[in-house]
Parts: sequence; C-alpha cells; structure tokens
Amino acid sequence: MYLDAYAERERVDFELDGATAHGDPWQREVDLRRDALLATRGILVVRFAHRRLVREPERVREEALAILANRRST
Repeated sequence: MYLDAYAERERVDFELDGATAHGDPWQREVDLRRDALLATRGILVVRFAHRRLVREPERVREEALAILANRRST
C-alpha cells in the first residue's frame, strides 16, 4: 500500500489528495476503507485537499506539525 507522506515515529499518514480524483463517490469509498484498515494498525490518516495545499500551504504545514507534535506527546 502506498502512503503519500508517512511519519513512521508518529504513525501518521498525510494524504495529499488530488484536485479531481477524490470527488468520485467510488474513490471516496476506497479511501474510507483504506483509512479504516490503516486505523486498525494504529496509523492516523490525515487528508489535505489539493485546493488547501495550493491556497493555504503555510496553514497546512502548521496543522501537520501540530498533529505530529500531538502524536509524539501521547
């Protein structure tokens, strides 16, 4: 299984969702099943939409770093 950006220490997978691919209901179902499988293995999946990556890169970065810091402290 391919993970976009996996932080092994914190067990967080950051998925960088494409601009159009994830609007499809079938693809959304695939994503939900995959996320559930990863959760059973203790991996948190965090998805960032393409629109946010392009329009709010600094905010996305801040959120990602906060999530990682939170996972380290637990």
